[in-house]
Amino acid sequence: MLKTPGLKAADLVAVEPEPFKWRMGVRPLNLDQWLIVDEDRVADLNEIGALIDNCRDEIIYCEPSAVAACQELAAEVVEHLRRVSGLSSIELDQQPGVPVIESTRRLVQEDICLLQRRSEGWVMTACAVAIPTQWDVPSKFGTTLDSIHEPVPRYDTDLSQLMGTFFDRLRVDRPVWRANRTLTDDPGLRLAPHQRHEPLRQDITLTNVAERVWLRVEYQTLRRLPQTEAIVFTIRILRQQIASVAAHPTALGELVQSLSKLPKDVRGYKDSTTTYGSLVKQWAIANGYLDPKKHE
Repeated sequence: MLKTPGLKAADLVAVEPEPFKWRMGVRPLNLDQWLIVDEDRVADLNEIGALIDNCRDEIIYCEPSAVAACQELAAEVVEHLRRVSGLSSIELDQQPGVPVIESTRRLVQEDICLLQRRSEGWVMTACAVAIPTQWDVPSKFGTTLDSIHEPVPRYDTDLSQLMGTFFDRLRVDRPVWRANRTLTDDPGLRLAPHQRHEPLRQDITLTNVAERVWLRVEYQTLRRLPQTEAIVFTIRILRQQIASVAAHPTALGELVQSLSKLPKDVRGYKDSTTTYGSLVKQWAIANGYLDPKKHE
């Protein structure tokens, strides 16, 4: 039987320290929670498989130097699914000519990036990213952490040096997790990069925002592989309608509070999140989910 942890997007909304600063915000990871298997697995893997079939060149990347690390990753994934998730008979379906990272991606609900240390820094030498949150995956193939995060305002001052040092020091026995969140009007798994530049919907209002807007959380994990010492970065997408998030008032309050205090340059970068966040805040106060005195 598949394990269903019941993890919701709202469960991963945490208090953001003030004043604003990009932080890694990592927490120790119990490896039993490395990959999440739930009741959506069959539907998710069918959708992801179709995406790979139709858009392979935008999703799959593997440098020759990364093959050994991808093989080690595949073995870790199969072992985890068999041991933790009750999929005791699962096998890697390795077809001739198919990169092993693609075969691995078809087994899990998570996107996968593999990074290796090079003279220029940590480089994404392989990936299988089918369901990004509005980022242009092919433009990141074979690039460093700094290049991958170049569009992010304040990354160079807040995170660049910190992330490089963290990756250098990450230990095999100290995997971590973190979460990233977005508000979107698209509940789909794959949010194409062009959507970031499209105008926001004008038909989403105070009266329908709870049904039309979704909290999209990336549950991200980082772990170092013991043999090749490559670092694996996984991204699992959790989605929850705002009407459902309202059943978690603490998380709802922390969400709108943190969004209301984003600096101007970050608000521009996270346009849909800040715009919809303002509507969500108004809706939550108007419907008694939040105390207006605490969320002025």
